[in-house]
Amino acid sequence: MSAAAVLRKRHFHAMNLQRMRVILRAKVAVHKGRGMSEPILGITNWMHLFRWIVKLIRDEYGVDEKVLTRNAVLDGGIGLTAEQLEQVLDHIAETFELTFPENTLNETVRLEDLCTLTAWMRGLFKKPDFVTPPFEERCRSLNNVPA
Repeated sequence: MSAAAVLRKRHFHAMNLQRMRVILRAKVAVHKGRGMSEPILGITNWMHLFRWIVKLIRDEYGVDEKVLTRNAVLDGGIGLTAEQLEQVLDHIAETFELTFPENTLNETVRLEDLCTLTAWMRGLFKKPDFVTPPFEERCRSLNNVPA
């Protein structure tokens, strides 16, 4: 890939991320200055989080909810490109005040994996079985993950 193509790809991703941030800020009110938006205040377990992520993908990318099952494969199974999946991660990270480690999409194969990983990093769920010790260390180094 040429240097110009790489720069165009990065610019495209940055512009989409910026657009998503503007949309997110316009859609939700900030709660008590903590950066937690109203729609996520009611999320108290991983199933609520799963539903929130399904709605995000449905509303932002037009994916049919029938496809967005717990066992739906992220890469190629739900109809999103790699860039769109990265945007979903960015949206989740910003909304829930998390930092996903590099190559998170290599670790999370299914939609349920993404949900349980996010829930674990927010302290709503036990550490998922698929999380390897090196990946756990990277998650903990970037976030305040409860023990």
